[in-house]
Amino acid sequence: MKHKKILLYGLGNGRDHANHLAFMKSPNIEFCSLIQNENALMEKQFNNVYRVKNIEEAIKFANSFKPDLVIISNRLDLVNGATEIFKEEGYKVFGISKDVAKLETSKEYSKAFMKRNNIPTPDYYVAKNEEEAIKFVSENWNKTKNGYVLKVEQFSKNSFERTAVPNNLDDAKANIHRLFSSTPNAKLIIEEKIKGYELSLHVLINNGKYSIMPMVQDYKRKYPNNEGPMTAGTASVAESKKYPSKILKLLKKDIINPTIEGFEREHIEYNYVLYIGIMITQEDGKAYVLEYNTRTGNPEWIALLGLLDVPLLEMFNSFYDNIDEIQNFWKKDKISITMCGFSSGYPETERTIYNEPIKNLEKIDKNTEIIGEHIIERDGILYPSGGRVLELRRVGSNFENLKKQLIKDFSVISMDGLYFRNDINPIKFN
Repeated sequence: MKHKKILLYGLGNGRDHANHLAFMKSPNIEFCSLIQNENALMEKQFNNVYRVKNIEEAIKFANSFKPDLVIISNRLDLVNGATEIFKEEGYKVFGISKDVAKLETSKEYSKAFMKRNNIPTPDYYVAKNEEEAIKFVSENWNKTKNGYVLKVEQFSKNSFERTAVPNNLDDAKANIHRLFSSTPNAKLIIEEKIKGYELSLHVLINNGKYSIMPMVQDYKRKYPNNEGPMTAGTASVAESKKYPSKILKLLKKDIINPTIEGFEREHIEYNYVLYIGIMITQEDGKAYVLEYNTRTGNPEWIALLGLLDVPLLEMFNSFYDNIDEIQNFWKKDKISITMCGFSSGYPETERTIYNEPIKNLEKIDKNTEIIGEHIIERDGILYPSGGRVLELRRVGSNFENLKKQLIKDFSVISMDGLYFRNDINPIKFN
């Protein structure tokens, strides 16, 4: 089926902005974006962006617009049953059910799924309270090679409030106290830390068949050399070069195929994109699943879309008609870099007031795409409205040239406290 009317339903963040840009390259279709949060840059740039307050308003709009495909991007909407609600109204939906979304929203549930289906994942312990968590790390810290990673069993917090990677036992105890103080009624996943390099693997899955998207690596720590607090993402690099055959075989055999077989065995209907956080160990080259994300990454997806060599609609059409075609839809020998710009204090400080005007965006190089994340407009002036303010994306063949230009582009932006991480590197397999 060739879709002609598309409704994009999301928050209005950078991922939604990038989707909108990509759909603009699709000829002979009608499409529009419904966003729930203000994104002045997105709304100023396009005349087919509409703001809605809730799912009821989204359904009302859909009943007027009558799309033949609704694409849902926001994980909270998926968790709250947006897929089911649109389907009940008779619409074809690219999305998963709220029950399936538990694979991301409940670390305990997803870890148990991995264990049941023999999918490699670091060993873990679930602590119900602060006392139990401190007792466990105290008794076991010296039994591990690298210590632990702490993850709150609640997805609605930002990365800093739900994740910690302590350097020693005292640091672990302090972070356990911080995490339980922030979310006192949640459980804590205490996961054995493994060393290696990460991949942000995006896989499109439809009725058991799948297509692996190009390789992408992301940067989560705030500061260079992977130091500082965890963020929702500081930068990402996507490359269209082929996966090394050994790595590709490993990912299929140990991760992707067992995951899909687990879906079939447990009657989980998964026809959507699955973003798998993977660690490949330095010592023995094994692949471990750190987490399932039942939606696209941000900024990983933004970088991936930069490599797409066909209109985004064509990828969605092939998802339903012939998913094997998608492997041919990517630019050859290209690199896509997305770098995020942050407001002052992110992620440690929860801010509600932003008075730093954003200026000089018009001075950014014309071949660098500006994507709004949290931007509002007051009296004709743009201001940040959250921690991650915007992304800059650039695509080309030479990594260093792309990186240098993006750093130059950030340097012309005028915004008090603007910060970006500039130590990114090409994707390497150790």
